[in-house]
Amino acid sequence: MKVNVKTCPNCGAEMEADVNFCTECGNDIRNVPVNPVSSNSQPVMQTQTGNQNQYNQTQNYQAPIQPQTRSSQNQTFSRVSEGVKNFDKENLWKWFVTSWKTPSAEQQGEKWYGIVTLLLEMIIFSWAFGAGIKKAALANIHPEALGYFQDKTNSFFHSLSFDQFLVVFITGAGVIVAAYVAHKFVYNDQLSIWNLINQIVQLSNINAILVLVLSLICWTNLQSSITLILGLMLFIGLLFMMAGAYTVHENQPGQRDTFYGIIIYLVIVAAFIAITYFIVKGQIVSQIQSTFEIDVTKYLDPNNIHF
Repeated sequence: MKVNVKTCPNCGAEMEADVNFCTECGNDIRNVPVNPVSSNSQPVMQTQTGNQNQYNQTQNYQAPIQPQTRSSQNQTFSRVSEGVKNFDKENLWKWFVTSWKTPSAEQQGEKWYGIVTLLLEMIIFSWAFGAGIKKAALANIHPEALGYFQDKTNSFFHSLSFDQFLVVFITGAGVIVAAYVAHKFVYNDQLSIWNLINQIVQLSNINAILVLVLSLICWTNLQSSITLILGLMLFIGLLFMMAGAYTVHENQPGQRDTFYGIIIYLVIVAAFIAITYFIVKGQIVSQIQSTFEIDVTKYLDPNNIHF
């Protein structure tokens, strides 16, 4: 025996042909074509009468959402819910503790552990980078002129906040790219970029503690901490670069010597640092000239540097 049914294009539910709105999701199915199906394959329908069912649908009816939009929203919500549900803070903390105790230990972690940790470190470090340089600049200003130049210096570094982060981001990206290319050169294998970032961050994860210490020192606003701030900044940067170089070497024979891979790594890192310098140089010079009304181009000319 054949019966006529409608199939909701949004949720796929089947219902009787005289139903105007989907009983599952409320989608408008008045224009949905009717299909004949065998009565033995017809799904169990709701026990409400047709009039009562339509009455409830009319009472609860809202402007229908396009099927594509509703489906996209449901998928996004499902992914976020799944991510929150599967978040394992104990495993993340274990990953941090292991990286602090034995940085070179082999351990498995979610692919986002490294990139999220690295981005947070970069944000904090770039802020501390600006604060440290600003303190160094203010420390060399005569006390009588400090009030005037302090406002100028604060305005200058505030306008360069994005450039500070750009310097740190490009340099960090250079370390990752250099490590990937050098590893590919030595072993000629397929390496997951997420696993590489996890490995670099794991090796240098002591920086997670150091950047927090650095930020606390910057908050104290003590002029006597300038040397400590600059020293910590240099150590953090060198530790991250060393971690990138360490990933080039593995406990297995490669197609090429690791030493040449390290050379390639250093060349690429140096190239990224040079690129960062030329990108940010113009912006810094422009801000100095507009803020302090000082022409500093002659001091940046290599021909004017004498040893």
